[in-house]
Amino acid sequence: MASYTGSCICNKVKFSFTGEPKQAALCHCRQCQKLSGSAFTYNLLVPREDFKWTSGSPKVSSFVQESGMIVEYSFCPDCATIMAKQTEKEDFKPFYLIQAGTLDGYENKKKPDAEFWVSRKADWVQPIQGVPQMAQFE
Repeated sequence: MASYTGSCICNKVKFSFTGEPKQAALCHCRQCQKLSGSAFTYNLLVPREDFKWTSGSPKVSSFVQESGMIVEYSFCPDCATIMAKQTEKEDFKPFYLIQAGTLDGYENKKKPDAEFWVSRKADWVQPIQGVPQMAQFE
């Protein structure tokens, strides 16, 4: 079974998970743009039971997403790298949404399975061919 590790920039908070991500998705909502400081976040859905924090203790904060969904995000209290998100929304409740760029050696190998909040997508970001484009969370 595959096993993955990841960490924050300063390497004080680390995590691991086993198995392949169940889904990969880009999110273009305004809150994810602000969290990433970019045009979108690249999220890997990992079952909560397969995920664990292995070093350090992340700080957790939350925001209300455009749909009204409350999203908690876990980040390093020292360097502020956001590593994971979670929500109680039924479709996402069983998962951590791991920020793909925080994985060690993963190099964003999995093509996204979906793009959310394309109604907020930056004009210069092109749709990924063959990937469902959702105006928000549908």
